[in-house]
Amino acid sequence: MSQTKNQERLEIVNKRLAEINEKDVFPKRKQEQEPIIDEAPKTNHSPTTPNSGRLKTYLLRIAIVVGLFFIVKLVMDSNLIDSSIETTKDKEEIKVEAKINIPAKEEKLEYNFTFTKDENIIIFGKYQTEEEALEAKKIFTNKFVEFPVVHFYLPDNSNSNEEVYSLYLGPIKGKANANQWSKLIDIKNEILSF
Repeated sequence: MSQTKNQERLEIVNKRLAEINEKDVFPKRKQEQEPIIDEAPKTNHSPTTPNSGRLKTYLLRIAIVVGLFFIVKLVMDSNLIDSSIETTKDKEEIKVEAKINIPAKEEKLEYNFTFTKDENIIIFGKYQTEEEALEAKKIFTNKFVEFPVVHFYLPDNSNSNEEVYSLYLGPIKGKANANQWSKLIDIKNEILSF
C-alpha cells in the first residue's frame, strides 16, 4: 500500500506542478500574443522611419561643415586678410600679439596711353624682368601677326606701384573686334578703350 500512496502523492505533486506552470507561463504568453493596436491618427503620406530623420539631419550637418570649410579656405587663401603673430616671452609671462590688416578696396588701375577714338588695346601678362617680357612678346608676336605686341613698364604707364612689365596687343578698331581677339589670349587680360 505504500507504493500506491507514493504513486498517488506523485500524481498529486505532478498535477500541482502542472497548475503552477500553467499559471506562470501561459498568462505571459497571452500578453505577448495580444494584438497591438495603433491609436495614432492616420495620414495620407508615406510612413517615415525615425532613422530617415536622423539621416537627413546627419547629411545636413555634413553639408554645413563642408560649406564652412570651403568658405574659410577661400578667405585664408585669398589676399583679403593679412595677418601676423608675434610671441614674446618674459620670466613671468608669455605675450602673444596678433596683427590683422584688412586692406581697403583696391584702387582702380588707370593707364596713361593715348590713342585715337574707337581704338582699343588688350593688356595682359605680368613679368618680373624685361627679359621675360621680351620672350613672351616674341611668342605673342608670332601668334598675333595682325596687330603689334608692345611691352611696357607698368609704373611708367599707370598709377600702379607694382614693379612689373606687361604687354599690350593693339591698337584694334572697334570694341567687338577687341573682345574677339581677347578670347584668343590664354591668360588674364583687360581691354582698354579710348
